Amino acid sequence: MKIALVIERMDPFRGGRETSTAQIAADLARRGHDVTVLCQSGAWQQEGVTVLPLGRGRLTRRGALKHFARNVQHEIDWGAFDVVHGTLPIPGVNVYQPRSGTVPGQRQADLRRRGARGRALRRLTGRLNRRRALMAEMERRVLADKNVWCLPGSRMVANEIERYYRRIDRVRVVFNAVDVPEMSDRRRAENRRRVRDALGAGQETVVFLTLATNWALKGVAESIVAFAEWRRRRMRPLDARLVLLGCASRGTYQRLAASHNVADHVVMDGPVEDVAPWYAAADACVLLTWYDPCSRVVLEATRLGVPSITTAYNGASEALADGAGLVVPSPADTPVVIEAFETLADGARRARAADACRNQARRLAIDRHVDHLLRAYAEAAPS
Repeated sequence: MKIALVIERMDPFRGGRETSTAQIAADLARRGHDVTVLCQSGAWQQEGVTVLPLGRGRLTRRGALKHFARNVQHEIDWGAFDVVHGTLPIPGVNVYQPRSGTVPGQRQADLRRRGARGRALRRLTGRLNRRRALMAEMERRVLADKNVWCLPGSRMVANEIERYYRRIDRVRVVFNAVDVPEMSDRRRAENRRRVRDALGAGQETVVFLTLATNWALKGVAESIVAFAEWRRRRMRPLDARLVLLGCASRGTYQRLAASHNVADHVVMDGPVEDVAPWYAAADACVLLTWYDPCSRVVLEATRLGVPSITTAYNGASEALADGAGLVVPSPADTPVVIEAFETLADGARRARAADACRNQARRLAIDRHVDHLLRAYAEAAPS
């Protein structure tokens, strides 16, 4: 099958949908399919995959998006692809997988994490965001086409499609999945010891890990406040660390930790290329996101046997339903988050959650995800 994958940037180091697209492309190529990635920019290399950068072409973000959409449509017209799988809503695709969620869902998430004044200002300035307006119009066009198959990565996003577009036909959840490195028990123990030594944490220290680039969206401020309050309320002191990775600009969060007297217990650093040792060092993952269609971080942690605390605004919370972690209503529900910290600080409870994680591992494997994609491709391909 000749397959085109459409994504704006193809840089798997960025994480998120770029990494997911790379893993899907690699698996499709290993199965013998002819895979082309159509992108604005990207230099990723993988055997059996052609990465075709189409250029930005315009100075403004809206202009660049229009230029990219036209170029993709040109490649669709001339490429004789069996399936064109878009991770963003380019008219002309026959499979749409909204890996960033729907445009209305993103907009609501942007509003919910702000106070009343911030929401009013955002509603006003949002009307001036011409790129988002163009993206919204493109999404309306794609989802109005009844021939397009829509493959949301979680039930949460499928519900958005029904709520905002009244669309249920040819909508099929293909739950997100991740590829994780193989790690022997010995290697895992070595990584755990090495990373914890660097953190100044003992082997009995409880380590909570957050991996995110957009700390405001992923509830890092709320995590710091809840962590500090949890420590303050405990009757018996407990050695614990909150490790926050992925953001280049950390000054605001460092000041917040200091103001809550946990600066010595909160570790912050920028992007990390190899995250596997950090998962090995962690006892639990924390992602108090205000919006995530289906977070790779929670899925990676689950596959590696690390329980998570996340919110109902994360489509990946479905993976925690059988006890592989805890789901809180919102990042702002501090008492519930504190209770979740307390639960996963308990070794016996954490061990049971880790067992539940391992039971979920097969469901979250990338080859299972591609199996489901290929069945949808077979139905979506023009006859």
